[in-house]
Formats: sequence, C-alpha cells, structure tokens
Amino acid sequence: MKKLLLIFILTSLLFSCRTQQDVLYLQNIDNIDFSKENYQSPEIQVGDVLTIMVSAYDEDLAKPFNLGGNNTTGIRQGTSELSSTSYLVDSEGYIEYPMLGSIQVAGKTRKELAEDLKNRISNYIKDPMVNIRIVNFEVTMLGEFNSQGVVKSASERLNIFEAIANSGGMSFYAIRDSVLIIRSENGKRKHDYVNLHDANIMNSEYYYLKQNDILYALPTKSRATEFNTRPLTSTLTVIGFITAIITLFR
Repeated sequence: MKKLLLIFILTSLLFSCRTQQDVLYLQNIDNIDFSKENYQSPEIQVGDVLTIMVSAYDEDLAKPFNLGGNNTTGIRQGTSELSSTSYLVDSEGYIEYPMLGSIQVAGKTRKELAEDLKNRISNYIKDPMVNIRIVNFEVTMLGEFNSQGVVKSASERLNIFEAIANSGGMSFYAIRDSVLIIRSENGKRKHDYVNLHDANIMNSEYYYLKQNDILYALPTKSRATEFNTRPLTSTLTVIGFITAIITLFR
C-alpha cells in the first residue's frame, strides 16, 4: 500500500512540474521593435449591431435620420440630447436606414461607412456629422482561462492581453506558446496559433482582436494526466478507508 501511494505521489509531481519559462509572457520584449503599431480598424460583419448618430447645426433637420432602426437611445451633447439608433446587420450585410433605404455595410470600417453616410445625407442637409459604433463587440474565451466565457468590450480596440485579463488570466495548466485563435472574415473562417511567450505577438495581426474571435487555451499534458488519474485517486481513497476500518477493529 505504501509503495503504491509513493508511486502515485512521485508520478503526480513529475507531471505537474513547470518552470518559470512556461508561464511568463513576452519573454523577449527587450529585443522587439515597436516603432510601428499594427492596428487595423475591424470591418463590419454580418450580425454586428451598429449605433449611428447623425447631427447637424440644425438638429431638427438631422432628426429624420435618427429614426427607425432596432432601438433608439438618447445621448446628451452639451445642452441638447441627440438620438442614437441601433441597426442589426442582416445576413446579406445590409441595414435599412431611414430616408436612405437599404445600405450595404458589411466589409466596411466604421470610418468608411461614416464617410459614405455623410455623402448620402449631404444631399438633404448641410455638413452632417455621423458617429458610428459597434456595440456588440465581443470575443469568446475557452479552455484554460480562469474564467471562461464571452468578453464584451465597449471599445473595438481590444488586444489579446486585455481579453485574457478580463477572463481572470490563464490557468497554471495553460499552454501559452500555442493559443488557438479562430477568426471570421468576409464570411470565411480561418485559424492560427499564437505564442504568448514571444513579444512579437504585439506586431502580429492577432494582437488586436476582432469581433467574434474565439480564443482557445489548450491544456498541458499534466492537466490531461490529472483528469486521467482521478479514478486512481478515488480508488486509493477507498482502499485507504477500508484499511483504516480494518486496522481500527483489529
């Protein structure tokens, strides 16, 4: 019995042993050139929810362009309240916009869409201002994060470490040099693995996340071993209990 327990303990220690190098992020950061930031505004996708606010010097003229949509909320600017209306991008990549009709928005950035709307609305009012936000920007965190689930962001400028922090960090058992990212772009899915030990991630296209990205932190072999040895642990517990009972009634 003692030999069996000793073998089990030594095996557990062997598989659970991890070094500092296994858990540190950005290990070579002193050798990386960060002179250029690799950020690109995400493109609007099918299923996105956009808030669009149109304003002008004469707010009464702008009101017809802030009606309709899926929901309307008030936003205070100075002493006046402006309307912000949300629009769901349909399966074809369009929204139905008041006064302008059906407009294709998928594949455009917020800046590109704002410029497009300004040009269209300029036919009706002078010098319109258009503000657009993606309000359902979120990413999904799976696997060895301390808090799995959906991370929602008020900003579309969300980097991978912010998302990890919002998930409670990575568990001790997470493989940090091979984190899977699944991304949808232009109706197609692609995937890649990123190494969080390597500071070059900050120059990668995956450093800034895009809406609906899925991150999966794979478990180490010791994590899998932990699950596999649970039946053995239960068996040893039962054996220990029976042994104690026999010893007690001798």
